[in-house]
Amino acid sequence: MAPVVQDRILGCDGFRVDSPEGLLGWVEETWLGPSREPTALAIRTIDGRRGLLVAGEIETVVSERELVVMRRGGRLLELDVPRLEVASVDGAAVVSASWQTTGELLEPPLPPGPMRRALLVLRPWRLAPPPRPEAERPLGQLVAILYTSLALIVTLVIGLAFLAARLMTGHAV
Repeated sequence: MAPVVQDRILGCDGFRVDSPEGLLGWVEETWLGPSREPTALAIRTIDGRRGLLVAGEIETVVSERELVVMRRGGRLLELDVPRLEVASVDGAAVVSASWQTTGELLEPPLPPGPMRRALLVLRPWRLAPPPRPEAERPLGQLVAILYTSLALIVTLVIGLAFLAARLMTGHAV
């Protein structure tokens, strides 16, 4: 791993993370190694999942643009849910939190289209819940389906009216 990249990832919290395919998400926090050196970044993807980007998978950090670029072919590891342990030391409660990867690779999210990109500007990623399979369709999509269905019904009724007139009179007037 390049020491320059390793040194530059320490202050990257909140930076945007891009891959050669497009926007991945944002840096939530920097993870430190055993000797307190920065070794990885915890990433929140644009679809709400969390992953770990090891420093060796980072191509560059552009501090002026608050941007971290993942190298081509880089891997994003899936993060498991955080664990919390409470222990008693000399009668006082000591809380320990840990977070580890599942060992699985996290597939990068699809790049956002124009509508999702606009929504990301209006609604920051931190407020977007993770996707749920049973989630209902977005309002814009429902409105588009409604208008398309209405247009098809109107076209069908008009076509049937012309067909009925042609069958009755021999010409469609």
